[in-house]
Amino acid sequence: MKWSFADVCAYLSLAISITLLVLWCCNVGGFTVVSLDSFVGVIVALLAIVVTIAIGWQIYNSIELNERIKKLNTLGDRLIRQDKTLQQQNNKSNHLISFIYGVEAKREKEYLEAFRYYMASLRCSMLLDKPINVDHLLNDLENVTANIKDGTMCVFERLNEIKEYDIALRKSYSYDIIKARYESLYNDFCSKVKEGNNDK
Repeated sequence: MKWSFADVCAYLSLAISITLLVLWCCNVGGFTVVSLDSFVGVIVALLAIVVTIAIGWQIYNSIELNERIKKLNTLGDRLIRQDKTLQQQNNKSNHLISFIYGVEAKREKEYLEAFRYYMASLRCSMLLDKPINVDHLLNDLENVTANIKDGTMCVFERLNEIKEYDIALRKSYSYDIIKARYESLYNDFCSKVKEGNNDK
């Protein structure tokens, strides 16, 4: 059983009270009759001591609480930094994975699929604090767009996915870096692709 400071104080006060009561009843020390003035004086002194102890205890608690709050704030800041680091690593991994899929689709001459993967890769890259492979991706996007034939059909789900990547890219912090070149190739893509059942 663990004893807290409050428990110790409570039992100590009880012991003192019982001791004083016993001493009073046994008339130890030859207590005289207590006058009203001396009784009030003793009560005021005891109350002053109790109030002083209570205030001191509250101050001690507030200092300890402030220390704990500081530790929690520090821990919260560390968690926020770790979460941001994990998000950055996740975006980088998704960027590289999508890029690899895009390269494979391009090698198989599935240019529409390659465009979709390159768009996903570019979007993840633009979410990084320092975007990577941006020029290389724009070159690949221009290359596959040039190989997409006019009137190519794309199923709704994949075309909608590409549009969502486009919206996310335009909202990215570093979009101004790629704006002119990107909008040109994306408009070229939109002019060639139509919604349909054939996604090849």
